[in-house]
Amino acid sequence: MRLKDLAKIILICCLLANTFSLIFISEWAQNILKNWEQAIFLGIIIFAFQFFILSCFLKPYTTAFSFRYLFDSKKLMIALIMGLLVWISTQVWVYYATGLSFDFPSQSRVTKYLFIFFLNSIPAAFIEEFIFRFLPVHYAEKKGIPRQQLIGLAIGVAIVFSLSHVSAYVFRDHTDFSALASPLISAFFYGMAYFFVYVVTDNIYFTILIHAFSNNQLYLVNSSYNDSFYFYTLIFVTLLWFMRKETRRMRS
Repeated sequence: MRLKDLAKIILICCLLANTFSLIFISEWAQNILKNWEQAIFLGIIIFAFQFFILSCFLKPYTTAFSFRYLFDSKKLMIALIMGLLVWISTQVWVYYATGLSFDFPSQSRVTKYLFIFFLNSIPAAFIEEFIFRFLPVHYAEKKGIPRQQLIGLAIGVAIVFSLSHVSAYVFRDHTDFSALASPLISAFFYGMAYFFVYVVTDNIYFTILIHAFSNNQLYLVNSSYNDSFYFYTLIFVTLLWFMRKETRRMRS
């Protein structure tokens, strides 16, 4: 795969994401969003189309990538443990920093959350992490791209990642064009953070989990600082993960 092939795939996927989000212009799609069971079903249909189109685009390049990284049970278990560690650490940090009490959700809320998380949040995060993190990082590894160029690649991909959300912000979330810069800048920095996390951990499952949780959150402490605490906890845990990997590498 050449760089222009990678760029073509990423840009087309960005265009497709914006195209699919145009569905929210219609009133019936907006009404579906008000019913979480119907919204899940609509999401599954959209993700199925995206999976199908993405697989068609990638078919000529299947020999260029080692997809075994996507089906590694050991990495999955590590991701689940580390993801849980990030979530618990965030709750504890917010609890002690703010002095607020825990507010445990009801069983019905947890059930609804889990359905949305596993049937919509995870598939959406999987598609985006595969396109905007797995493909470019794997390409860089195959080509032996130096660190300086990798940073440039991360910035370029993060920009496209941010732009892939324009239609969703405007038509699904009803964001004013005058206020569009803020969520786009936020998406850019999250894209950079996810890129950094994947490069450091080499665990696509972990980036999928933390991405999915960022899109669909469930906290036990009701604080306006939750997102900030979550982000910094994620970076802190990732750095500890990196230090452990480097220590083990130097000893071997």
